[in-house]
Amino acid sequence: LEADVAVINTNSRAEDPDKACEKVRQALRSLAGRLIYKKIDSTLRGNIGVELEVAMEELACKKAVVAPAFPAAGRTTVAGVLLVGGIRVAETQFANDPVSQVQESHIPSLLERSTKRRVGCVAVEHINRGPRALYREISGMPQDIVVCDATAQFHLTCIVQAAALAKGSWLLCGSAGLARELHLLLTKVPTRVSRLKASSLPAGPALAVVGTRNEVAANQLLKARHELGLPILNLEVERFNQGNALSEGIESILREADRLLGQGRGLALCTTFSRYVPTLRQSIPTVMAEAVAAILARHNLVGLFLCGGDIAAEVCRRLSVSAIRVHGEVEPGVPIGE
Repeated sequence: LEADVAVINTNSRAEDPDKACEKVRQALRSLAGRLIYKKIDSTLRGNIGVELEVAMEELACKKAVVAPAFPAAGRTTVAGVLLVGGIRVAETQFANDPVSQVQESHIPSLLERSTKRRVGCVAVEHINRGPRALYREISGMPQDIVVCDATAQFHLTCIVQAAALAKGSWLLCGSAGLARELHLLLTKVPTRVSRLKASSLPAGPALAVVGTRNEVAANQLLKARHELGLPILNLEVERFNQGNALSEGIESILREADRLLGQGRGLALCTTFSRYVPTLRQSIPTVMAEAVAAILARHNLVGLFLCGGDIAAEVCRRLSVSAIRVHGEVEPGVPIGE
């Protein structure tokens, strides 16, 4: 890989733990010699513990420092407990995630149940003393895995600065919040991403493709329809449960998309309001990607908004997107590019 920064999506969140571990192991071996960051979900979904253990074994690191907080997105960690909007994550909608339920809010307990390693915790009081003090605190702890509390972005900055003092002997593990500070570890620093103003973006109808059943996404779709008049085309996934229904289903989607796009206000294509069918989890992204490709071939749209990792990846694959040049972000954690 020739890029300065490479991201490998193992797509292992919903995998069997053994298969997830093998995917992570292969990804790490393909990145030999690079600075490694272990990305995890900011709401603790997936095979976090076993994947972290594999990464530690492959990299032979002295410590793994875990900080999944993303304060700008409402994710904070207090006393080792992950909070979403101030509520323990296992008491939020993520406890009922159809693919990967979250049943534990206390990160050390979650990791201790799925690894053979001892897990410690560092409170914000230690982080507030600065990176050198934090480096000494973590270095002196007997545990292999250290969970760091964080309630503000500067706490994550301090964690990365402390990791820099460890000179590569620590593995950093976290969400997009901690990843925002990784430039502090790089000798060749990428241009810092800026927030883009709406006035700088092209005007005209766009296509939003939403493949998540997240409650927040559902509320945002309804708000967009109510306040912006954005039409919503929700796919009833049950119709694709038959072998010959794919082509007929795409044609039906296109006819309705043509009608709605004729209103000139763009379109939201989603599965957010349909019943979850576990047996269709693998096929729905394919169906949506085919529909998106067909819609884009027939309509001149100024932008494409992708929400939901499986959907975003499959749409990019179907459109032969090999890379995205990032220009900035419209909200924290929401990049924009071409």
